[in-house]
Amino acid sequence: VFQKFALLPHRTVVDNVTGLLWQKADGGEMAFESATNYPSSLSLGGFADWRLPTAHELYGIVNLSVANPALSTNVFTASAAEYWWSSDCQAGNVSNIWVSNWGGGIGPHPKGEALSAGGTKRFPTRCVRGVAVTGHRFIKNADGTTTDADTGLIWQQAPLATVTNWEGALRYADGLTLAGRSDWRLPNIKELYSINDESLSRPSVSTNVF
Repeated sequence: VFQKFALLPHRTVVDNVTGLLWQKADGGEMAFESATNYPSSLSLGGFADWRLPTAHELYGIVNLSVANPALSTNVFTASAAEYWWSSDCQAGNVSNIWVSNWGGGIGPHPKGEALSAGGTKRFPTRCVRGVAVTGHRFIKNADGTTTDADTGLIWQQAPLATVTNWEGALRYADGLTLAGRSDWRLPNIKELYSINDESLSRPSVSTNVF
């Protein structure tokens, strides 16, 4: 059976899907300013080119089949973390940083929430190394859909105009016919987050293609 993660010597974990190498145990709770400096002092596994992960990389290691932490603790060391820092600031507000949380979510939080910054929440740092994937490659189709060239997923460009609950959303997707297709569905959370653009805000998706 293919394993997404593999535990390597010297306290590192490789993601077999992305090729990224991760720090097995996080570096402990710290303020964001310390987190940005921490990777340059880290020497692990014979490498010194560690960095903070992007928000998309950070969410890529979240395991939604477990919670508190939503992390594969058979390869990553569990800790008392409540959030983990990414390298991405919220668009228009550099005081808010995109972080993943131990319940399996992700979003921007104020830097001041961290214990080491005078707050009450534990924000450790887990570093990564490898080529960062940045940007999005969307193709706006003329049939009301948008194709993500990275994932191959085809998205509805315009959302349902009326407000609905989750059950209504499921029914809507099941009955949708668009661009000659009738096999539409609601995305899972990782698919939904894949179209997020941290360089934008309200909405944090590109209105050029959606």
